[in-house]
Amino acid sequence: MSGDRDVTRERIISAAEKVFSEYGFFRAPVHLIAREAGVSKGLVFWYFRDKMELIVEVAKRSLPLDVIDSCLEENLRGRDVLECIGKNYLDKYRDPRWKSLLLHAIALETQVREIAEDVRKLCEEKIEAVAERAFGESSTKTRILLRIFFGGLMCFVLRPPKDIDEQTFLKNLINIIFKNAL
Repeated sequence: MSGDRDVTRERIISAAEKVFSEYGFFRAPVHLIAREAGVSKGLVFWYFRDKMELIVEVAKRSLPLDVIDSCLEENLRGRDVLECIGKNYLDKYRDPRWKSLLLHAIALETQVREIAEDVRKLCEEKIEAVAERAFGESSTKTRILLRIFFGGLMCFVLRPPKDIDEQTFLKNLINIIFKNAL
């Protein structure tokens, strides 16, 4: 029985991802989410106390924490961990829905404590963990280099250069990061 509940909850979240990416978190009407999920509006509120709880769930999923965690779980080191993160980051945000949701989530950071905490985790704890794996240490320099790495990924996602393909971009970005880590 709980399996059915999980499936319904995920169906609502998936519908919310689609509707929120199109309308934004605050302009998206819950009745459209319910219609997209094939459930009643009341059932949406049975699974989520209010619209803000659903917004927070979707916003948290839109951040690249899952991308970083999956690569860290593979126990990769050096360039391999950055290649994994870069490839998975670019794969995730190639989807216009995820790109839109990421931007909406970042905008929420100043208003929603849970999102602010996840962004802090991303910019501090995860960068520190990646620095340890990629460079064998988490120094000021390696953490700054990783912020440059993530900034480069974000810029590629927002405005992909017309003259540089993904693979070439990622390879060169990683080369630059490692060259400057020495």
